[in-house]
Amino acid sequence: MAHPLFPMLRPVIALWFGFAILGSAAAAEPAASPVPSPTPGPEETFAVAVFEAIADGDVERLRLALNDGGNPEAELPHTAAADALRARYHDEELAYYLRLETGYTPLMFAAAIGNEPAVRLLLAAGADPHRESRKNQTFALWQAARAGHLRIMCILMGIQPGSEPTRYRVRVDLASQRATVWKDETVLLTSPVCSGKESTPTPPGRYLITNKYRQWKSTIYPARMPFFLRLSCRDFGLHAGPQMGYPASHGCVRLPEKTAKELFALLPVGTLVEIR
Repeated sequence: MAHPLFPMLRPVIALWFGFAILGSAAAAEPAASPVPSPTPGPEETFAVAVFEAIADGDVERLRLALNDGGNPEAELPHTAAADALRARYHDEELAYYLRLETGYTPLMFAAAIGNEPAVRLLLAAGADPHRESRKNQTFALWQAARAGHLRIMCILMGIQPGSEPTRYRVRVDLASQRATVWKDETVLLTSPVCSGKESTPTPPGRYLITNKYRQWKSTIYPARMPFFLRLSCRDFGLHAGPQMGYPASHGCVRLPEKTAKELFALLPVGTLVEIR
């Protein structure tokens, strides 16, 4: 005869027996293997080879990578080899473009790091100098201008030695608040200027005129900027404006209106402007 408590314990025993069976089955089943990372395809491998050759300054290796199927417009993929290349660069803006910008091309990268032979080779291979990245619409000329690579800027703008833009140059002297313009070795004019005030100084440096706008309005300050000559894709340049006799602008170099109008008509895109 069954013990009188057996009917009451039967559900508990059955539940325990079920857990025991499940536990032994789970123990018998082998542990799942980790999912392997996907193997980079040929396109990704070629893209990394192109970027690595540019980074290493190895023109012959770049030539071979392009001849073997490397795409001059390829993006840097997210693979272990590509991430190792990204880790070489600590400049904040360049690191951002390499890590997060979509559509950042080998030509943009070569322009940013000043690799002139790579720029020439990529252009010869069909890279588009006007192509823009998808997120921030950066382009090769802007990348070269950001780093001050004037020779690469000239290549990207199609400016050859001895061409018309190379015959002109402008020098802005911040101390004397004057500008001088040359054509070849002849001084065409000198003019007073009004540069940036102490809180918004005009940055010294060597720039190229990259854009000309008959009428322009600042996107930062409530200011009109007629006859605007943008310098190296930056947010400042030469334009007509009030003359104070001392630094008083938001960073641009103001010219008397007559002079600004004359220079706007005279100076071609690609003219060198030196501010010192």
